[in-house]
Amino acid sequence: MTDLASGLRFAAQPVVSVFVPGVPARVPEFADGGTVPLDVRTYPLERDDPYARVTEYDLVFDELPPLLHRYLAHCLRVACAAGDTVVWLGFEGSFHFEHLLTEAVAPQVYGVCAPGAEPVVAPDLRTLGTPEWRLIVTAHGSLL
Repeated sequence: MTDLASGLRFAAQPVVSVFVPGVPARVPEFADGGTVPLDVRTYPLERDDPYARVTEYDLVFDELPPLLHRYLAHCLRVACAAGDTVVWLGFEGSFHFEHLLTEAVAPQVYGVCAPGAEPVVAPDLRTLGTPEWRLIVTAHGSLL
């Protein structure tokens, strides 16, 4: 199990989780051509600090898009534009306010994007454990 798609099939239906700090001015348009999630579930993640807010979008599918990496890059691009901030894709259970885009969570983050930059999506699950990937994730974390 090294392909990214296998990591996204943790439940009965595959889910892509997109994390956007704050509350975006508009909901990103996650549909891309013929790829449309069955459902987009929105979760406000917050703690007592009024500045500690992240919006999670869970994109639910019956089947993952055939051009998965292209679609994931699209999701990062539109979420980054909607939030005008660094955004990321993470596996279920990866979110914690104390570890936003840190080395500790890097193996659970499979895509990142910063405003004005191209999205970066891990090519496979093995990449998530590499020093190079940790550097990519933490560099994006430093922009938060």
